[in-house]
Amino acid sequence: MAAKTTRTVTHPTLPPEIWLRIFDFATYIPGTMVPEILEQSSLIGKLYTRRYYPALRVALLTKRYLVRVCKQWWHLATPYLYRAVYIGRARCLLSLYSTLKKYAEGEGTIAGVHDLGSWTQRLDVVIRDHPIGGPNTEAERLAGIIRYLPNLAIASFAVASAAYANTFMHPSVFHSLKGNASSLRVLDWSTDGLRPGVSHLEELLRYLPRLQILNCPGLVWANGLAPNCLLSSVNTLVLKWLTMPIGRLDLVDPQEENVSLREVIFDVGWWAQSLWRTFMGQYGGFLTSVQLCAYDGVHPSTLNAFLNIVNTSCPNLRRITISAVTFSHISMEGFSLPPVQYLGLRAEARQQRRVAYRHLFSILAVLRDSATTLQVIQMIDRHNVENLLTRHSQVAIRAFEQKLAGSTFRVEDHNGCLLSGPSISEKMNSFCSRSRAEQLNPTRNLKLASGS
Repeated sequence: MAAKTTRTVTHPTLPPEIWLRIFDFATYIPGTMVPEILEQSSLIGKLYTRRYYPALRVALLTKRYLVRVCKQWWHLATPYLYRAVYIGRARCLLSLYSTLKKYAEGEGTIAGVHDLGSWTQRLDVVIRDHPIGGPNTEAERLAGIIRYLPNLAIASFAVASAAYANTFMHPSVFHSLKGNASSLRVLDWSTDGLRPGVSHLEELLRYLPRLQILNCPGLVWANGLAPNCLLSSVNTLVLKWLTMPIGRLDLVDPQEENVSLREVIFDVGWWAQSLWRTFMGQYGGFLTSVQLCAYDGVHPSTLNAFLNIVNTSCPNLRRITISAVTFSHISMEGFSLPPVQYLGLRAEARQQRRVAYRHLFSILAVLRDSATTLQVIQMIDRHNVENLLTRHSQVAIRAFEQKLAGSTFRVEDHNGCLLSGPSISEKMNSFCSRSRAEQLNPTRNLKLASGS
């Protein structure tokens, strides 16, 4: 009997720099790192997480497979594995903390390997399960992880577990974030779970001179926060609420050379009109982009009241975006836009009735005649576009052929592709095919337009 021969599987012999290019191509997600994320500022919050988190998870799986192939690939692919750290479960905190700590102290499994945490530019805390070991224990582990990420540029907290609802982030996490003051550019609190306490957030903001995007539940203009100090670096501010203690006006008189704020995204509500009117009176002259989010419980007239505040306070505005529960919640009575070039529209409800899209195109028909400066109208939510083109295509066809005929502005989908025009039926077929391809391969066609 002939002796059995063993076959040795070898990988193609390529220079390390070629493998690095391959790894980068296989794991690259546009719009998720500095400086590209700064161009996605108008999406920061729920829109951003919905668009990019699925792709980040898929890329993380790819990175894990790459480092397991062989020791050479472990060395080459490890910087890509730790470039974006995604924490989806509480049980991952201990193992990640232990690994970062060992390598930082030179006691890692593979001797002589570079400090793993130094590769990390992005941290996403998206815990979906229940606490393990108590909230204080988990907070200390999270704080320890952040201490080992000296070059962190993006910190995002979008905790989805109901077990953390209406609870505050532990002070130790803020203390660790101060250690990243020289590198942190984006601070994103997208959910109510483990939300920041006002005093701890105000203290942290004093130590972040390079912060450019801030998304947090709310701010109090009171002792401990100097708005001009904060706004000297922040370009984009995302808020759900704004409060001011009775009898105090801590909004100091802004000096043009000290204010970098150019974009504000906030939730509208009848109870907050006076505060936002005061805020806009102080900072509206610096703004070039405003987003109004009118969600469940907000009367359509309230949205128009906030539009009036923007109209009278923002003379340099170029972009405005409106988000509502459905398109029907955007009232035509009293609806008017400032002289902007770009209008973004989205509805929170993914599936809408035909009457909602008819209402939408009625608004666009009014803008065709009244908004002479308008150049682009974009439906910024993929689900709205898909719902329109697959379920209510005839509404779109009639609108583009009749109501919007002769309009001077473009109507675009979420990717910046033209929706309007004589070949609207072909565009619908193309969109449906592209949408099916994206569902089968989430990492394909991820260069998403932000409307810029």
